[in-house]
Amino acid sequence: MTTLESALKKFFGYNTFRDNQKEIVEAVLKKQDVLAILPTGAGKSICYQLPAMILPGTAVVISPLISLMQDQVVSLYKNGLPAAFLNSSLEYSDMQQVLNNLKDYKLLYVAPERFADKTFIENLKRIEISLFAIDEAHCISEWGHSFRAEYRQLALLKKEFPKSSVIALTATATKDVEKDILGQLEMRSPHIVRASFDRPNLMVEIQTKTEGSRQLKKFLQKHPDKPGIIYASTRKTVDETFNELQKEGFKVTKYHAGLSDEERSKAGHDFVHGECPLIVATVAFGMGIHKPDVRFVVHLNMPKSIEQYYQEIGRAGRDGLPSLCLMLYASKDLMTYNYFLNDITDETLKRTTKRKTEQMYALCHSVSCRRKELLRYFAENYPHANCGLCDNCLDNTELIDITIPAQKILSCVYRLNSAFGIRHVIDVLRGSKVKAVLDRAHDKLSTYGIMQEHEESEIRYYIEVLLEKGFLKRSEGDYPVLEWSDTSSQITSKKTTLSVRQKIRIIEEKKKISKDLECNQELFHELTDLRRKYAVEAKVPAFVVFGDRTLIEMARSYPRNKEEMLEINGLGPIKWEKYGKAFLELIKAYCLKREDLPTAKVPLPKEKKENSSSKETLFFFSQGHSVAAIASLRSLSPKTIMDHLIEQMTLGASIDISSIVSQDKQEAIKKAIDKVGGEKLTPIKQALPESFTFEEIRLVLSKHTPTKTR
Repeated sequence: MTTLESALKKFFGYNTFRDNQKEIVEAVLKKQDVLAILPTGAGKSICYQLPAMILPGTAVVISPLISLMQDQVVSLYKNGLPAAFLNSSLEYSDMQQVLNNLKDYKLLYVAPERFADKTFIENLKRIEISLFAIDEAHCISEWGHSFRAEYRQLALLKKEFPKSSVIALTATATKDVEKDILGQLEMRSPHIVRASFDRPNLMVEIQTKTEGSRQLKKFLQKHPDKPGIIYASTRKTVDETFNELQKEGFKVTKYHAGLSDEERSKAGHDFVHGECPLIVATVAFGMGIHKPDVRFVVHLNMPKSIEQYYQEIGRAGRDGLPSLCLMLYASKDLMTYNYFLNDITDETLKRTTKRKTEQMYALCHSVSCRRKELLRYFAENYPHANCGLCDNCLDNTELIDITIPAQKILSCVYRLNSAFGIRHVIDVLRGSKVKAVLDRAHDKLSTYGIMQEHEESEIRYYIEVLLEKGFLKRSEGDYPVLEWSDTSSQITSKKTTLSVRQKIRIIEEKKKISKDLECNQELFHELTDLRRKYAVEAKVPAFVVFGDRTLIEMARSYPRNKEEMLEINGLGPIKWEKYGKAFLELIKAYCLKREDLPTAKVPLPKEKKENSSSKETLFFFSQGHSVAAIASLRSLSPKTIMDHLIEQMTLGASIDISSIVSQDKQEAIKKAIDKVGGEKLTPIKQALPESFTFEEIRLVLSKHTPTKTR
């Protein structure tokens, strides 16, 4: 280990730096100004926390949210690192206690408003400042998505503390925002690190909103008890969604600016501490939220810009484990944002806001790779044609002609005199006998029941397409109605046809099961229970004790002693003394209960490699365990275990497969390969009796023709 890596392990328990971290830390240690644009989950906090522990003096961290400061300080304090915060949540006496002992802290967290206080600035001048770190630095720029006027005054840092370096960090910044940050902070020859914006562990899905409540509940039912954030654009929608989910039995809390400080604080605490897995919130919640195990983010409305959207989905999967991002959008979202444009008096800002919203809307109905589109917005080229982790790449689509359904819908709107909303139009088209239809004699219209063979969601989708393409309009106000547009007649007169790309099968989330999740699930859950016990006792979130990644590594490698425990990523000397012994004893006791577990520890890879999981399977197989037993032990399918063995053989491993494929069968398969060649499996299968399987053929083929390029 280098000196820096040793310090990283000592203070934070991590074995290696993530991409870009070491470069940034080295620049900060050289007292350079730094602008670091790193995606959420890239480990921005280490970039200033590690230098703060190494350099003499106190690092001042400027953060926009009280809850974030408190979470960070609690986490540092529980790990034995001296830190404090100053904000309005403290009593006057507690605040004075911190100010009187500033030099005793390695990290001091404050809000940007604190720098309007000249007394505070004078207090800082009396101690040695190691560095200033500005988190969520995009708040400085009015061209970004979360502009805060109080951030503009931070230019005084260079005037009041000319010898101190500044590191500004953000997860989302276009080139315009980057330029604005550098100018506002008056950085001197800054070291700029602009990492890839790609978050490969996030699966992105964007759906047309047809029945938002039903779509949301269907999604939540597929991911029970997983921590998730549900964003809504208004307080009213937050309240309605919260009430509905509560009635359905979901454990959920809510957060918006209309609640009291106490209510918001409790909601944030309950969510971060795992007491309530779901939170429904407006954009007021989440900036810099310190919860690495958020497994999904759902948007019930389209965000107003791609920056806002990317910042918010970035709150999922900060621990690097697979996480989901679902957005439901409708053309009404665009209309709402356009309506609020009238409140913007600055014409330049109005044009910029309108352009950003239109770019967001274009992303919603794009049929291209979502990841490619998102990265292009941030001036980054995605090198692959297909990411395999978004709805457009995972789902097949086909071109569907919807001209006839569109004509029926437009005709119905016309016969209703453009006086009714979507719900009523659908009821008429489907031949509903609801009172609102019968009382108005709309069951006598020629369009009554002409789409009764269609599902409600399907008709709603067609209406959204017509709105999106401009062939229908929606009036403004609390009770919008559907109206013809100037181009509606082009469809009804058959001058124009209408086709859309429509998905023909639903996204299969389990297609992309990350190897990062593979471990002994039974042991993992026992470790999780022990972690919860310590977290409750210490009154901290569970991840402060150990993150999921660390527990997964324990449940994958079965460490036997202190030395092997300290090889685990996320477990350093401080956490060993606090928790390590208890977790080691649990693992040892578990292994004693299970006779099928290996007596020797599975070696941990020195660095993450694609074939690490298949190596673990090979280890178990070499110990005499059957394919079925290994599949059960590792919570994987037998087919995956077979794939692991084939992978290892193609990499050159010598494996005796006679317990899977008899010697007679191996000889028959080899003869078939000699006869028809080994390039394709089907000809080999056709040359053999029906009792031979493709898996058996693949095993023999891999064993006798190993190659690293197969």
